[in-house]
Amino acid sequence: MKRIGLFLFMIIAFLTSCKKDGCIDPTALNYDPNAKNDDGSCVYLVDNLNFKFYSKLGTQDFAYGTEAQLSSGRKVKFSKAQMYLSGFTFNGAGGPYELLDPHVLLQADVQDYNLGYLPLGAYTSFSFAEGVDSVANHSDPASFPSSSALSSNNPDYMHWAWNSGYIFLVLEGTVDTTAAMNGNTDAAFVYHIGLDENLVEMAFAKDFNSVAEGFTIEMDVDWLKLLDGTNMVGADTTRSTHTMDNPSLASLVISNVDGAFSLH
Repeated sequence: MKRIGLFLFMIIAFLTSCKKDGCIDPTALNYDPNAKNDDGSCVYLVDNLNFKFYSKLGTQDFAYGTEAQLSSGRKVKFSKAQMYLSGFTFNGAGGPYELLDPHVLLQADVQDYNLGYLPLGAYTSFSFAEGVDSVANHSDPASFPSSSALSSNNPDYMHWAWNSGYIFLVLEGTVDTTAAMNGNTDAAFVYHIGLDENLVEMAFAKDFNSVAEGFTIEMDVDWLKLLDGTNMVGADTTRSTHTMDNPSLASLVISNVDGAFSLH
């Protein structure tokens, strides 16, 4: 009889465990791998980290087709301006924290970006890079989830080929090439810049608190500054680079990246 009672107890325990209620979503904080039925108790992280990038053309707000003057006085118009940002890392009392998906495709005509979750607490600085980290840069775009800025499913993603990797920065538009700088902005410029060595790391000191209800970090991006020091008045090569064909011009533009970003 004792054996029969023990056997019945084991059957009841087994059936009970098979019907265990709990959170069955592996993406939830309280995921229970032993639960078989969802009881509605799942708890999720709130996407509380937001960035607002204010695109500028010097002192004026950015707009495609708007004529603006470089520091040299030369007139330009942008028809495309976007870049990858990566490696978003935040420094606080608990040490550095890097976002789980630290890639953003920054577009000049888009201000608001949600970057997911940043653990609650106080922070004193943050950093990110223009470009794509070397591991991701040499990965297959089809391997990233469709929600990623690096995914080939993203209609705006920028990529050359398997070996060359991602295009970090794209600037396209027209410029006045006259010597007196009093002509029309009708000559095209095209800057497509990538390769691992052209990744630019940037750091910013800022005291802020990450809170559950959400918070926003505001930054200015002056796209005109990216063209500082460029000539653009001679042959087409003075206003065109696909990095490998004109590395010196690509390096000049990249040297301006850090100065284009500032806290708002």
